[in-house]
Amino acid sequence: MSSLRTFLLGLLFATCATAPLVAQFPVPLGHTPDESTKPAEIREIVSKYCRLDYEGARLDPQAWPSVQPVVWWKANPDYTQINVISRYTVDTAPVLRHGKYTVTVHYRLLGSYDLVTGYVPEPANIVQDVDYTVTAVNDEWRISDADNPFPHPSRAAMLKWLNDKVASTQDANAKTLYQEALRQLRAQSGSPFAQ
Repeated sequence: MSSLRTFLLGLLFATCATAPLVAQFPVPLGHTPDESTKPAEIREIVSKYCRLDYEGARLDPQAWPSVQPVVWWKANPDYTQINVISRYTVDTAPVLRHGKYTVTVHYRLLGSYDLVTGYVPEPANIVQDVDYTVTAVNDEWRISDADNPFPHPSRAAMLKWLNDKVASTQDANAKTLYQEALRQLRAQSGSPFAQ
């Protein structure tokens, strides 16, 4: 019995003697699961927004409810221009600064449609970088800002929007702009790999 008591006292002494060392030299335990998965979650929010935008959700007022869960804006922001794209790439590493994440998206532009002057095709291989800011309110993360607020639909989504505008407008000048934009956009390849 005394040897068991001696062993337990020795174990207690060893534990108490090493406790200050552990406190002085903490052992890294790694990131918590929440910290290590946060960049992936942030990237997924921006990816979802880009997918919806690519499919034309920003051009269709009826589609706004599908965009609302990933942004803090209460309504679709006004825009004067539409940037038509063939594809986009979302950076894999969001940057954390001052409690906010920044995610860069690289858009391959086909052209831009100005609501006043019409469509202007871009030369091949033009890439536009847009930074999206993602912030949290009560631990819920959403996009709060973009350094380019214009929609970025695909060629197919833009062709549908233009066809709908041609069919619904009564204004002859506006109809001419839509028809000319349709002609120019149809002449462009929608392939992201077109030269």
